[in-house]
Amino acid sequence: MRTGFILIATSALVCTGCATVDLQNMAGSADVAATTQYELESNVVQRAVDKLRATFASRGFGAKSSQRKMQTAANMLLNGLSAQTVSSQDGDYDLSAKTPAMVIEDIQIARGHVEQTTRAAEVYLEVAPSGRKFDDELESLEEALLASERAVHMFDTALSTDSKAELESLRISVDSLRTITNEFGARVRTSRSNRSDVDTASSIG
Repeated sequence: MRTGFILIATSALVCTGCATVDLQNMAGSADVAATTQYELESNVVQRAVDKLRATFASRGFGAKSSQRKMQTAANMLLNGLSAQTVSSQDGDYDLSAKTPAMVIEDIQIARGHVEQTTRAAEVYLEVAPSGRKFDDELESLEEALLASERAVHMFDTALSTDSKAELESLRISVDSLRTITNEFGARVRTSRSNRSDVDTASSIG
């Protein structure tokens, strides 16, 4: 009887130990999965913007400015400078090598990348943890917005007045990108204001 009790107790301890190990492994796996997911989400905006800019450049309607010049122009654009003024600063769309059908195809490709970037930014803004700084993402989105505005200007110059339905769809997509970019800007300004308040309170204390 005593031997049987010892065997049962030992079995229970072994099973409990296995369960504990399994739970610990599961918790560790969950942490790793959460970290991996966050890292992927953290880069989704930058990846979308990189694809947009690379595609625009490879198809001939991307901006050719330096990083600093692009950032300055993007800030001016968001602060009310007209899209045409910014768009006409540099970059040429080679009309001699484009038929109207090819221009429309480029517009559709551009719209696809603009919409993909907008969706990536919207999702990221929803899932990002509280306290997250959005400065880098905002800078990338401003560059994407600037490139998109310039593309619209180039396409507008290239198309005849009776072929602008696709261009209007692109404009609507760019407006959505501008909206989410402004939302990132608002988050950045709020974060900076909060950090400034904390610093002020610390210096007073």
